[in-house]
Amino acid sequence: MLTSPSALRHPDVVSLAAGPLTLDVAPEVGGSIARFQGRQGTRMVDWLRPATAEALAARDPLGMASFPLIPFCNRIRDGRFTVGETEVRLPANYAHSRHAIHGHAWQRPWTVIDRTDGVVTLAFEHRPDAWPFRYDARQTYALDDAGLTVSLTVTNRGGVPMPLGLGHHPYLPRTPKTTVTARVDAIWSTDHEVMPTRMERTWVTDQFAHGLRVNDAVLDNNFTGWDRTATVRWPELGAALRMTADAPLDFLVAYTPAMEDFFCLEPVGNCTDWPNLTQLGTERVGGMLLPAGQTTTVSFRLEPVWVA
Repeated sequence: MLTSPSALRHPDVVSLAAGPLTLDVAPEVGGSIARFQGRQGTRMVDWLRPATAEALAARDPLGMASFPLIPFCNRIRDGRFTVGETEVRLPANYAHSRHAIHGHAWQRPWTVIDRTDGVVTLAFEHRPDAWPFRYDARQTYALDDAGLTVSLTVTNRGGVPMPLGLGHHPYLPRTPKTTVTARVDAIWSTDHEVMPTRMERTWVTDQFAHGLRVNDAVLDNNFTGWDRTATVRWPELGAALRMTADAPLDFLVAYTPAMEDFFCLEPVGNCTDWPNLTQLGTERVGGMLLPAGQTTTVSFRLEPVWVA
């Protein structure tokens, strides 16, 4: 987690700086964050897991620090669902799953359309293919000396309502004592394919409120009833990162794979397979139908904290 102060040197990277913070964005790699770094005195800390030179060269979003989730978050069972009179059939897009995952914007190049000292705005246009809905997306990374604000905007350019879920996929450094504190109502338990089976309270949902040590639970789950605030603490480093989000990012995904030096904490607007679970209600599964010609925007913020 402690790093050298140099920015990532790669032609795909756009770099921003504000006070003690620096941000590297990789538009060509799914519009991803490549590095979010901070300085205190002579110490440099990566607040998100930084991309490697190899991941940048391969243009692999799974090797980035965070990538956008558009037009849905997590998995859709077999890539199939029906909305209105439209049947959607999406191809598998992840080697380890037969289910469509994370939409498609993370696997496409984005274009820089505006840049100032502390802000860069990216654009992505989708024209109907397996996802039969036309839309435009904008992503704004705004860096100030206290933190990073990420905003996602989607406009439905088609003639019918479009199912939509939005979010981001941060990867965070992991130390033996790393904890996550968040208030959630319930966890979606899953089967062996990480598909939702039932919503319940467990020791994990209770422990989150007091600070869950990341190494104490192997998770790949969506949590409902999130109050849109979470704090990651690294006691060994005297450092913390506060995440806040706006509605409808009312769901939190925690991915804590065993034997890895990272974990993921994702602010999202829908649970896994939400288009096939709408009968359960928005409170449980999230998602929305964006009317033709309408625009929606969501945002979240990351604020580093140094702990005495």
